[in-house]
Amino acid sequence: MKKLIFSLLFAACSLQAFAQQELIHPKEQQKQGIVQQPQPYIEVDGKQVAQASLVLIAARHIESAEVLKDEKATEKFGDKAKDGAVLLKTDPTAKWVTIQDIYTHYRIPATQQNLRVIINNQLVKDTSLILANLEQIEKVEVKKQDIIAPVRWSLNDEEEFLHITSKPQTKK
Repeated sequence: MKKLIFSLLFAACSLQAFAQQELIHPKEQQKQGIVQQPQPYIEVDGKQVAQASLVLIAARHIESAEVLKDEKATEKFGDKAKDGAVLLKTDPTAKWVTIQDIYTHYRIPATQQNLRVIINNQLVKDTSLILANLEQIEKVEVKKQDIIAPVRWSLNDEEEFLHITSKPQTKK
């Protein structure tokens, strides 16, 4: 019985430590061997956007894409482009909206507009960088995180998030 209790306690502590990895400073993550995903600087029509919001941009609106690597990226955009830069030019007829427009369109109450935003299960750290076509949004809903999901955005199981789900991209 003691072994079972110890095993359960050890498993619970391990899971909590895993969930807290997001809260560790980046230099500490490197020391602990946590693999960081590259975070390229992304710009649409001269405006920086969050990587997660790319799924909210209809592919048919993209006219051209340019990828800058290494020194070219950091030369042009500084340290925020240390992982490279992706520059997109879009069709001038494309209608872009920001997070405020999404709140208005989907009638999100003011009390829920301070929730952290998730786009297709990816946490957006800076919501001011969200850019979207409303036609690419399938649904917007407020819900709690899935406590058995492999990625946790919070240690608080009761925290609510504004989940934005994109429609699948259509092929030309």
